[in-house]
Amino acid sequence: MTGKNLRLLGVERSTAWQPSIHEIISELKTELEKGESVYSQEEIGKLAGKLAEYEFILQRLTEP
Repeated sequence: MTGKNLRLLGVERSTAWQPSIHEIISELKTELEKGESVYSQEEIGKLAGKLAEYEFILQRLTEP
């Protein structure tokens, strides 16, 4: 499992980590770029779904 961001996959929880929505989106994009060399298809789908959700939330928050 080396190289995977287990926090973004929902496997690990960090009480100290309180990121901004921009940080979350950036981390998700970085992890998705690693692709199948690190993540399974199921995990990539999970990360992509989270990215889409956070991008939608950000869009809604920034609309006039």
